[in-house]
Amino acid sequence: MIRGAGLLLLLAAAGCAEVRQRPPAPPMDLAAGAADPARQAIQGAAQAFADRGRGLSGQPAAGALAAAQLEFATDALARDPRFAPVPEAVRRQMELARTELRDALGVQEAAPPRPVIDGLLAAARALRANNQSAAARALPAPVFRPGGERSVARLGELGPLPQASNATALLAQQIAQLDAESGWNGTRQAETSGVNITTFGLGGQGGVGY
Repeated sequence: MIRGAGLLLLLAAAGCAEVRQRPPAPPMDLAAGAADPARQAIQGAAQAFADRGRGLSGQPAAGALAAAQLEFATDALARDPRFAPVPEAVRRQMELARTELRDALGVQEAAPPRPVIDGLLAAARALRANNQSAAARALPAPVFRPGGERSVARLGELGPLPQASNATALLAQQIAQLDAESGWNGTRQAETSGVNITTFGLGGQGGVGY
């Protein structure tokens, strides 16, 4: 029993260490040419999902890239220590946005971020090259449901994504505020940072102040 308990503690410690690690280096086309791919992914996602993501309608390649950027940004917030000053409230909004987007795309809820990111970027490359069959192969089941051609079709039919729009804009605003105030001091801000949160979909209606 003692040895078993010790093993569980070791596994838990290893899991915590993995969460604290920075995410793997992003693929080149996530934020091509950017000096800071994570920041570029945040800005790109905020622009793509502005106005509830209406600009992505009928644009599957753009939808795939924007979804990959949101996935990467959310993972970076959780794992990259540089983003420790970002308030917990903003992190939670990004997690809700990822849930909203995964539901719209049919991405498996428990899928690790990197296979999702890689699949979406591969699909975006294939779609820009007008290679529908390669795009379908890039989105296999069960990570993408139903997978293949039907998942490619969903990239152009994401529908309104208010939570993604709200969360990515809020995160971009928070990054700009931290830059302006030299707030990158390595300590996470309290939730009483004055950020005004509005949660859409996923059971939230109206604003909740933090």
